[in-house]
Amino acid sequence: MANYFLDSPELEFHLHHPLMKKIVELKERNFEDKDKYEDAPVDYEDAIENYKRLLEITGDITANIIEPNSESVDEEGPHLVDGRMVYASKTFENLDATRKAGLWGVSMPRRYGGLNLPITPYSMASEMMATADAGFQNIWSLQDCIETLYEFGNEEQRKKYIPRVCQGETMSMDLTEPDAGSDLQSAMLKATYSEKDGCWLLNGVKRFITNGDSDIHLVLARSEEGTKDGRGLSMFIYDKRQGGVTVRHIEHKLYSRFSYV
Repeated sequence: MANYFLDSPELEFHLHHPLMKKIVELKERNFEDKDKYEDAPVDYEDAIENYKRLLEITGDITANIIEPNSESVDEEGPHLVDGRMVYASKTFENLDATRKAGLWGVSMPRRYGGLNLPITPYSMASEMMATADAGFQNIWSLQDCIETLYEFGNEEQRKKYIPRVCQGETMSMDLTEPDAGSDLQSAMLKATYSEKDGCWLLNGVKRFITNGDSDIHLVLARSEEGTKDGRGLSMFIYDKRQGGVTVRHIEHKLYSRFSYV
């Protein structure tokens, strides 16, 4: 049976880089989790073995589920139903397989339900996902948006959202607007604080958002009235469960065909 990790020895090479020992020690904080969590490594060798096991599982799923599903996903594509995006049926199979394998919240601390992997094995897993289906890799790898929330959110937000991503809920980063593409300082989606509702209300349009109907969004919006540059922008958390967003259009993939003579 094919396995994108075992069949690609050049991938494992990265686990033996001279800097990996330092990377692992920093990520594991000198293995302080070993007495708190059964799956936490006790030393460097144990950590590398854990990474290999996870990467073997990823290699199996990508080679034998995600890649065989890729053509069907492209043919069916996502579609709109009552203002909501619905994935292709095989994409749901891919999501189910990766969730059951525990391949979500890969980089997050164990206290939130994550795997606490450093960027190296995470990138290796992402490369295998892209090899199998670049479109699904986009969906899966956008879980990395949680790094922004983890780094800049407060503890209440971390406890609320990070465990959900670790369980397999999807994410997106909502930046681009009809008149703000490469120049994100021109973003004009308006954020207004509502004293009545006790929260920020967002009003406007986002466009070309990868996985734009995800479960949890990080949304760039203008929170300072009268500003026109980056100093008036803030990042907001939008939870799909709250409603209030309508998907107007799904962008189709772009294909390029080449002829060589």
